Amino acid sequence: MMILLLALLDPFGLTSSTETASAQWLNRIFASNYSPSGQQQIVVVLIDDAYLLRNKTYWPMPYSEQSKLFKRLLAYQPAALFIDLLYSHDHSRGDPRQGSQLLANVFSRYQHQSIPLLLANTGQPRGEDGQINVLPRFASVSSPALVTWSGYGDRYPLAVQTPVGSMETPALQLYRHYCREHACKTLPASAEESVQAPPIAVQWGLDLAPQQAQIADISHCTAPGVLDQLGQAIFWKLGNSAQVNCPYTLTLSASDLEASSVEDRALLRQLLTDKLILVGAHITSASDLVQSPLHGKIPGIYLHAMALDNLITQGMDYDRDPSNLIWGIDWLDLVEVALLLLIAVLKALHDRRQQRLQLITPWPRWEKGFFASPYPSWCVVLSLLFLLSLMLYACDITPANVLAILLLSLALFSDKIEAFIGRED
Repeated sequence: MMILLLALLDPFGLTSSTETASAQWLNRIFASNYSPSGQQQIVVVLIDDAYLLRNKTYWPMPYSEQSKLFKRLLAYQPAALFIDLLYSHDHSRGDPRQGSQLLANVFSRYQHQSIPLLLANTGQPRGEDGQINVLPRFASVSSPALVTWSGYGDRYPLAVQTPVGSMETPALQLYRHYCREHACKTLPASAEESVQAPPIAVQWGLDLAPQQAQIADISHCTAPGVLDQLGQAIFWKLGNSAQVNCPYTLTLSASDLEASSVEDRALLRQLLTDKLILVGAHITSASDLVQSPLHGKIPGIYLHAMALDNLITQGMDYDRDPSNLIWGIDWLDLVEVALLLLIAVLKALHDRRQQRLQLITPWPRWEKGFFASPYPSWCVVLSLLFLLSLMLYACDITPANVLAILLLSLALFSDKIEAFIGRED
């Protein structure tokens, strides 16, 4: 009973920790079978240290340098552009109106060419109580995309209620633009309706985009096998050797956009035209990192890209947590408790059989056969856990706490483990 209460109430965070470990491990397992359909529509452009050195500039980048970058992107006519940079302060030198206006003029060209432009937004009223948000000059020539939120853990919300109203996140907004040209299932009618939708339990992909080898050296990229992933999930303190070191989403460096040859420009046109492009930064002195179950720490722009990929691949049937019933407890918690209770009952029956063996007391024939070994009981638990996992996968529900249930099921072998240890002594 104590174990069941600990599993439900989770006073020490043990259940949450094993649930997180299980989700990460299964995310890695499913990553190898993740559909590449969304991958063909999304491109990430990274502003990195190499680009700053190449152009002898600094961070934050001067507006003149940013203007050059975004004019190059505009030339390739993307389907939509999200910029994960917060234009909260005018850092131009000299006349600030001329400096920031130069970039605002470039952004206005996107509007004139009907290319959706989204800028990162905090969802805060600018200037109130020291809050920051996009400068009015940039806000007037773009649409806001919320990039800061809390209370969702590692889940990705479609929209959040903010002090300035309901705001949608970049993934959903880009997906809306995608659906204007492609057949999609019904989307939330408004930002207010999107707030009510469950957040995405982001599934990460494993295999690199085929085009990645055309623009970068990928010889150092590795992808671990299933056994390596399982070992890393259990023995996580021994290192990160099982993690992937190259992102799933097709990635270009901002330096790639400076190509001058006819062949290189033709390749860029093939990769960027009519694609959903997300621009982010990976600067050593200004890190914006998120945790990926496959890659470890990775630039935050990839979380938006992967959430968008999930929407394109699965539509509104994306993976999600089961709905809560009461006090933060959902129906999957109750199913997991039922499995733990089954393990406890089977363990008690095995212990009773051992007591009867010692007392030379007869027992029913069915009990004699089934409980002669712990393996049949363990197979029953594993079969139920497997069927539960398949059902959750089919219903787009996040997986059960597989690792915790598997470890607790080993209690059925306690007698054999004790006998083995005693023999070693």
